[in-house]
This record gives sequence, structure tokens and C-alpha cells, in this order.
Amino acid sequence: MLFTLLLGCSDLLLLSDTVDDLTQPLVVQAFYVGMEPLPEALAAAEGDWSAGSKARVLLSEAAGISADDAPPITDAEVLMEYPDGELVLTNEGAGEWTADGDDGLAWHSDVEASLTIRRDEDSRITLTTPPAPELDIPSTLAAGEALELDLDGQPFDNLLVKVVRLADGVTVYDSTPEDSTDLYRLTHSASSLTATIAATVFEEPGEYAVGVAGLVNAHPDDYEGVNLALSALTAGTMVFTPVRVP
Repeated sequence: MLFTLLLGCSDLLLLSDTVDDLTQPLVVQAFYVGMEPLPEALAAAEGDWSAGSKARVLLSEAAGISADDAPPITDAEVLMEYPDGELVLTNEGAGEWTADGDDGLAWHSDVEASLTIRRDEDSRITLTTPPAPELDIPSTLAAGEALELDLDGQPFDNLLVKVVRLADGVTVYDSTPEDSTDLYRLTHSASSLTATIAATVFEEPGEYAVGVAGLVNAHPDDYEGVNLALSALTAGTMVFTPVRVP
């Protein structure tokens, strides 16, 4: 059975009282990331990070306990709701919805935010947005030197990393999940609060901006009307630190 493979027997026992949630056909995979104020050089450049906060939602249908080849859902309205307002995300087709700061997507740490899916009836995942991570990143790296990141001891489930070369605004490293499989692995893997940015990322001398977000996953108690085993909402605040490679 798929759930046994994904969760293991002990997890199934823990979830035995929530069979209805396990067999819900709606599968939601989503992330919601805010931005701390950007370094001046980064804010002046152009790139996909300059719009500020971002949200991406992937919806699909799981029949019973099988999510193999789950078809995308295309007929929903998707909203991000928070204390000072709400925003309808843009339907990109093929079961994907997105929004960023240019669309008016807001971000505040330590508030309750809900991802709401309106279809035949409302479904919802809610979490409390986490604070920005505390970082210890050197201002200078030698050319070709790897960068170790460590958020151990901080209240996160995982981390997200992005590196932008400021000379041309090119993102040279990005751990943002690209598809539903990547999102599932990120939100259902064991907590990992360390990462290594490979030495090859910093081979060229110049100025870089290293962005790190500590991510928090929504708790299963805060899922309503979605497949509990396969769905997830993760969120975090990304902080950019300038790094120079002489």
C-alpha cells in the first residue's frame, strides 16, 4: 500500500483515527516564503527574488489510497489568507497557482496564515509563520570555497537556500522545489537544518547575495479537507546576506 511505503507502519498507527483525512482525494503541496529587506545592491538589480514574498501551490487528485499518476486539479480557487487581508493566487494551469509581492502577496512573521482551496467545499491548511533565521555567514569567501550553513537549535523543520550573483542578477544556486515530487520530499523528509553550498557556486570573484529561509511545516491537526498523508504547506522568512569573493 502506498501509505505504508510513504509513512511506515508506526505512522499509520498514529494516524489511525484520521482515516477520512488520509483518503481525501485533494492533494495539496505548497510553499509560502517571505523576504526580509534586501541588501541595497540586490534590491537594485532584477531577478525572480526582487518581487519579495512568494507562494506556489500544486493541486492534484488522489483516488483512494493511490496517488500514482494523480491528475492535476484545475477548477479550484486558491487563496492565501492572513490577519490583514487575503489574496487570490493566479491559476497558471496544469494544477499550479502562484503569487508574489508584485501581486500584493504579503508576509508577516508570527501570524496565522491559511491556504484555502475553494472547490465544491472549502479545504484549508493553516500554520503560524516562523521568524527569520539567525545566520552566521562570513562576509568574505575565498574563490572556490564551499559555504556551510547550520540552523541547528533554531525552531525550523528544514531550510531553503538561494544564491544570487549581483554583477548580472543571475541565480547561481537555488534549492527551491521545482515540482510536486520535490515539494513532497522537502516537506516529508526528516528535518535537515544544515546545508553545504558547493565550492563551484563561488568560483567567480565578485559580489553575491546568499538567501536562507528556515522553513516550518503545518501541523497535521491544522489540515481540513485535504489528503493528510500526501499534502503539506511549508513557510519561512528568507534573509539575504551579502558575501564578497575577492
